[in-house]
Amino acid sequence: MRPRPRHLRATLFSLLGLAATVGAAASASACGGSAAAAGTAAARRPDALPDDHGLRGPLLWEVQGPTATSYLFGTLHLGFRADRELPRWVWDKLGACDTFVMEADIGAVDVVQVAQLASLPDGQSLSDMLPAESWKQLVEMTGVAESSLRTRQPWFAAELLFERLYPTPVPLDLALMQRASELKKEVVFLEDWKFQLELLPRIFTADDLGELLGPEPKGRRLMDELIQAYRAGDLEKLAAIASEDLGDDPERHELLVAGRNRNWIPKLKPHLARGRTFVAVGAAHFPGDDGLIELLRAEGYVLSRVVAP
Repeated sequence: MRPRPRHLRATLFSLLGLAATVGAAASASACGGSAAAAGTAAARRPDALPDDHGLRGPLLWEVQGPTATSYLFGTLHLGFRADRELPRWVWDKLGACDTFVMEADIGAVDVVQVAQLASLPDGQSLSDMLPAESWKQLVEMTGVAESSLRTRQPWFAAELLFERLYPTPVPLDLALMQRASELKKEVVFLEDWKFQLELLPRIFTADDLGELLGPEPKGRRLMDELIQAYRAGDLEKLAAIASEDLGDDPERHELLVAGRNRNWIPKLKPHLARGRTFVAVGAAHFPGDDGLIELLRAEGYVLSRVVAP
């Protein structure tokens, strides 16, 4: 059965939460000073909108800690040029912090292990999972030899397509990590890159790949929609897509987004307690009651969206 457009859009959005590691595999005010102590944010009615509703700009939130301010920043791997599109003042926030936190060490991706994780089980062929015309198009668009491509997982083939369709010389996550390293910041990772890649066969199918191909590929239109929402800093649009993900497949949402968010909170708290920390993770982890923004607010942190210097 072909996936519904809503399902595909939610799947693509969920994939953004892992995109930096996937890409690495396929291609082998200043932060500081005193701040108010973290206390319980003012309660909102269940039907009340967050006070940052409707704001546009970089997906950046200031996090008030006991001694100093930190920042939470939502990233996008595809179709966003950090060197051209990320405002100078966001780079400055990173520069004034002591610690940089991101999802996984994408610089440590091992080519041999990636080849194993990206391979289909013996006896399976990607060419058998797609219509003949779609398979032909995939081979032409990726430029990969058929003999090699037919042994690859659908998620790996999709990333090869994304690299051709949305060329991004340096993914945003990697650009931030490189800057943090150049500035001698402490760099911290929330999980292992291999764990991320092992999730992908469970959430991205050959049907999803097929939606990126064909004469009118709805998957590409939906990806364009996601990239435009990110560029606009439209959290409400992203939240609507996340809500579709939860409604269409709660188990996938729990596996890829909600469960990981909960696991990250105790890892983030020591760094946020010290302050002067810049946290950069996929934008898919921000929206909703089980997103990082609301989870941190529930822990007593005061988060305010920052859309201008």
